[in-house]
Amino acid sequence: MSELSGLGLLTWVYPPGLVDRVVAACGRVEQRRRLLPARLVVYFVLGLALFSPAPYLEVMRHLVEGLRSQGLLGEWRVPGKPSLFRARQRLGCEPLRVLFTTTAKPMGTEDTPGVF
Repeated sequence: MSELSGLGLLTWVYPPGLVDRVVAACGRVEQRRRLLPARLVVYFVLGLALFSPAPYLEVMRHLVEGLRSQGLLGEWRVPGKPSLFRARQRLGCEPLRVLFTTTAKPMGTEDTPGVF
């Protein structure tokens, strides 16, 4: 699935600092070091939404490749599917809702045809 190779672009659209601030504002910061930190889980859930037909582990593998190429992960291994499910539950939906409301904005202007 070649379109997954661009998944690392999520860090350009949603910079790590912004994601970290949202995670902290929602009280989802880790109390201990985890294999799946909240920041990575946010990117993973966004990747799942973008590439819904792709299997969990495939989305995570491609996400990690993109983040690793930016020097954000170092040596890290892809966890199993049960760990990914638990990490999504730990994160919850609030950080994603806050990230959306923080970054969503109209794309059209008053001069754009069909915009009201």
